[in-house]
Amino acid sequence: MECLQTVRLRNNYTGASAIHDAAMALLQQRIGICPTSEFLMLSDALDWASAELEYTRSALDAHVREHCGIVQDNSGTQA
Repeated sequence: MECLQTVRLRNNYTGASAIHDAAMALLQQRIGICPTSEFLMLSDALDWASAELEYTRSALDAHVREHCGIVQDNSGTQA
């Protein structure tokens, strides 16, 4: 059975990923048609979302390493 901390961290990562994807999509949709001030705001929001995504991924990876001693990267290999 999976520990509650792993579930919580995985949910945090999933949420951060969804926010990042939405920020990226909105910025891409508005490039070239929005005023500079809006572009800068959207760019800052994407930067924040990227940082949050990295933070949640790192927290999940660290927790899994503590429990299992292994982490799988995106290619499916073990570290």
